[in-house]
Amino acid sequence: MRRIVLVAFLIALLTPALNGQSIKIKGDNHDDLALKKLNLLSDLQVLETESTKLDKVLARALAKAEIADAAWVLDQLWAKKLLREAYESTFPEEEEQNKLRNEPVGAAPKFPTDIDRARSEVRNRVFSVASRDKDLIDELTKLGAEKLGHYEEHLRNASLATKAIEAGDKEAASRYILRSIEADPTQISAGRAILDLAAKDRATADALIIQYIERLRTAPPSFENQSLGRTYLILNELVFPNPNRNLMSPGPAVMRAYAAYVIESLRKLEQLRPGFLTRARGILLTAWLPLRKYEPELTEAFLALERLSRSPGGDATLPKLSDGEASKERYERRLRDALDSDQPDELAINFAITRGDFDKARRLIEKLSDGPQKTQLREMANTQEAVSLAKKGNLVEAERLAEQLNKATSILQVYPLIINKYVASKDQPSATLIVYRAINQLKQANSEAAIPPAGIPSSVMVTSRELDPVLVSLSKLAKAVISMDEPLALEILDETVRSANASKMNTGLGRTGIDIDVFRKLTSKNEIRVRQAAESLKDPLRRIVALAEIYQWEAEELEKIASRVIPPDKEATIKPGRKMP
Repeated sequence: MRRIVLVAFLIALLTPALNGQSIKIKGDNHDDLALKKLNLLSDLQVLETESTKLDKVLARALAKAEIADAAWVLDQLWAKKLLREAYESTFPEEEEQNKLRNEPVGAAPKFPTDIDRARSEVRNRVFSVASRDKDLIDELTKLGAEKLGHYEEHLRNASLATKAIEAGDKEAASRYILRSIEADPTQISAGRAILDLAAKDRATADALIIQYIERLRTAPPSFENQSLGRTYLILNELVFPNPNRNLMSPGPAVMRAYAAYVIESLRKLEQLRPGFLTRARGILLTAWLPLRKYEPELTEAFLALERLSRSPGGDATLPKLSDGEASKERYERRLRDALDSDQPDELAINFAITRGDFDKARRLIEKLSDGPQKTQLREMANTQEAVSLAKKGNLVEAERLAEQLNKATSILQVYPLIINKYVASKDQPSATLIVYRAINQLKQANSEAAIPPAGIPSSVMVTSRELDPVLVSLSKLAKAVISMDEPLALEILDETVRSANASKMNTGLGRTGIDIDVFRKLTSKNEIRVRQAAESLKDPLRRIVALAEIYQWEAEELEKIASRVIPPDKEATIKPGRKMP
C-alpha cells in the first residue's frame, strides 16, 4: 500500500511538468507502467539537453527531430515543439531569407551547395516525423513558404508526396502534389512525384497531369528565368514516359490537354518573341501525333504554327513515329554511330547503360583510352547490370559482377539488394557468405567522389565529407540480415560503430552517415548489446540519435503494453501537463 501511495505521490508531483498524450492507468501494473513512461521521457529530455551542446546548428536540428520521433507517443506537444525548433534552425540568415522569399514563381533554381543539400535533408527528416499530424505539416509548410518562398514550399510538398507514395497513401500524395504544383508549377519536383505515382495508379496520375497543365496556364513559362526549358522538359516526361520506367502511357484526356497546351503556349510565345518558333519546332512537333489521334479539330491551328516554325531550307516533314519511338530510333542511330567510331562519346555510353544495353556499352567502353573516365564507366556498367540481374533473380551472375566492384558507392547499391533476395528466400548460408564478402570489399573500396559529367560543376557532387559509403553500407547490411541472423547483424553493428568512430564525415551538417534506424530494429533482439554499441559512438550527434532510436523502440513497446493492460472501458487517465524540468 505504501508503494502505491508513493507512486501516486510521484506522479502527482510530476504531472504539471508533462504534456502530450494522456497515459491510461488501470490495474496492478499501472504504477510501474506510468513510472517507466516518465523515466523514458526523462531520458529523452536528457538527450535534448545534450543536443544543446552540439557545436553546429544543423546537428542540433537533426538531434531535435530524432528526439521528437521517439517522444511522439509519450508527449506529443513537446515533440511538436522540438520539430518546430528543428525546422526553424535550418533557415539561413535573414538576409538570405529575404532573397529567397522575394524570388517570383518560376525563378531559376540555383545549383545546390553542400549547405543547401544538408539543410534540405534535415528539413525532410523534420517533415517525415511531423507527417503523423496533418495540422502540424500545414503549419510548417506555411512557415517555410513565409520565410523561404515558393521554391521551399514546392520542394517540401513534393518530398511529402514521395513519402506518401512510398507508404501507399495515394490520397495524401495527390494532395501534396497539388500543393507543390500550386506553389510553383515550373519546377520539376512535382512532376517527378507524379511519375512515381503513375507507377502505382495511372488514372490518379492522369488527373494530376491535367490539373498541372491547367496550373501552367496561370504561370506561363518565361525566356528570362529558364522556366521555359524546365516546363517542357517535365511535360514531355509526363506525357511520353521514358521506356526504362515501364509505365503505361497516359490516357486520351491527358493527350488532348497536352496537345492543346503546346499549341496555345507556343502561339503566345511566338507573339511575344517573333521567330521563336523556329527554335521551338521540336517542341511543337511532339503535339502532332497526339493531336491527330485525340484532338483533330486543332489540326488547322497546329499547321499554322508549323509553317512559322520552318527554317529556310529546313525539313518540313511531320513525325510519323510517336515521341517514344522517335527517341528509340535516335538512340539506336547514335549507338550505331558510336560503335562505328574510334572515339565514342561518354553520353552514348551512359545512354546504353541506362537502357540496359550492357554488352554494347562494354564494347564502347573498351574503345576508350585507359584512364579515370574508362574506369568509372566500367564500374557504372558493372553496377547497373548487377542491380538488373539481382532484381530479376539471377543472383549468381549478379554476385560475379559485384565481386568486380571497386567503389564503395557501387557496393552500397548492389550487395544489400542481393542479400535481401537471399533473406527473402530464407537462404541463410548464402546471405551470410555474401555479407562477409561485402564487408571485405568495403574495407578495400575506393571512397572517392565520382567524376562529374561534362558541364556539371563539381560543387553539386556529393563528397566524402557529406557521405561515407562504407559506413552507410555496413548499417544497411546489418538491417538486411536482422530477421535471419541476429548474431551476424549485431557483429556488423559493432563494425559499423568502429567505422563511424574512424570516419572523417562532417556530422556538423546534420548527417550521421548511418542508416540510423538499424539501432531501433536491433534493439528488439538485444537491447543491452545495442545500447552498448550506441554508447560507444564517439561522435556526440551519432550517439544522441542512436540512443533516440533505442528510446523510440522502448516507447512503442510501452504503448503496446498499455493497450493490453488497460481495457478501454475501464480506464483511469493521468493527463500530463508541462515538460519535466
